[in-house]
Amino acid sequence: MVVLQVIFTLNFQDYPNRLGMTRHEKSKSRLHTKLRAPKRLVNNMHRNNNFVEKIRGCSHPFMIAEIGINHNGDIQLAKEMIDAAVENGADCVKFQSFAADKYISPSAARAEYQDQPGFESNSQRDIISACELTPDEMYYLKSYADGKNVAFLSTPFEKWSLRHLVEMRLEAIKVSSCNLTNIDFLRELAATELPVLLSTGMSNLQEVTTAVQIFEISRSPLLLFQCTSNYPSNPANANLKVLQTYQQLFSTPVGLSDHTTSNTTSIAAVALGAVAIEKHFTLSKTLPGIDQKASLEPNELKSLVKDLHECYSALGSPLKFRAAEEENTAAALRRSLFAAKDIKTGHVFDEECVIAMRPGTGISPDKLSSLVGKIFARDVAAGKMISMEDVKS
Repeated sequence: MVVLQVIFTLNFQDYPNRLGMTRHEKSKSRLHTKLRAPKRLVNNMHRNNNFVEKIRGCSHPFMIAEIGINHNGDIQLAKEMIDAAVENGADCVKFQSFAADKYISPSAARAEYQDQPGFESNSQRDIISACELTPDEMYYLKSYADGKNVAFLSTPFEKWSLRHLVEMRLEAIKVSSCNLTNIDFLRELAATELPVLLSTGMSNLQEVTTAVQIFEISRSPLLLFQCTSNYPSNPANANLKVLQTYQQLFSTPVGLSDHTTSNTTSIAAVALGAVAIEKHFTLSKTLPGIDQKASLEPNELKSLVKDLHECYSALGSPLKFRAAEEENTAAALRRSLFAAKDIKTGHVFDEECVIAMRPGTGISPDKLSSLVGKIFARDVAAGKMISMEDVKS
């Protein structure tokens, strides 16, 4: 086994000072160490299983902890977030792969949710570039996640990062809503034939259809995520019924990339057929960063996972049957046929001679019509439960 040991200094106060640095300057500022994936990772990249089918075959809703950029560019913090996600029930950890200068122009304005204290004087590009991880660091985190037996994904934001992730042989690629209409990007991804998890925030149905058709042509396994792209988003805008529309139109499994601060939307999504839930995840909402406040803390992730498992179990089967735990209740509360009066041998069974009473351990009242007209084989005292032995066959 190859072991990598790297020591980093974790200092939250350094984060604002790194905003606006180039990737080269940032590497120098944090004692950057070039990391290589252990050979076992490189040699075991090919997977025979389909990641989308792996999600569908899961015995519970597949929980993706979206660490995203909440690590603030610090790999030690990223590792701690992986640890916490695993400890609190995540099936997968997801990061974001990008080179900010390759997809954000210097003139790009901040989104409203990015206007947060501490970032007023920084451009969108400055904010995002401070959170970059190099391809080598991604290799390292992938290896670290493998060691924790948790699935690892990353979302590429431009072709350069996409190509690096393809080289890593990830089991699937998660596509951000912001790239849904980036047709050239989608076509390059489709050409890899990798399984795709596609978010559909900020879109209309025609845009979704166009993107889906690209992956249908390449026969890329696809999982569609409903998403409302705000951080946090309002549960009233979750539009969860579109999950049913996706299932009907595209015959594809669905999930929810949930940016609300509530568990309700994710639970409702599972009830509507979602097989995967993605939530932003952090160690603390008080950490610097534009996504922290829209993220789950460890105890919140644990609570959501519990709720999702319970919801999934509660869905049960389309078949109606008596649950094992109902047997005792049925015996105590259901009705059986009792003699409504003294009945003599030879009496013809009729509706007037019986009454339905608890407990339900005898002949069920729904059998009454099949007994009418039969002959009593012996006397039955009033108030006694009638048995099949009391009646001639």
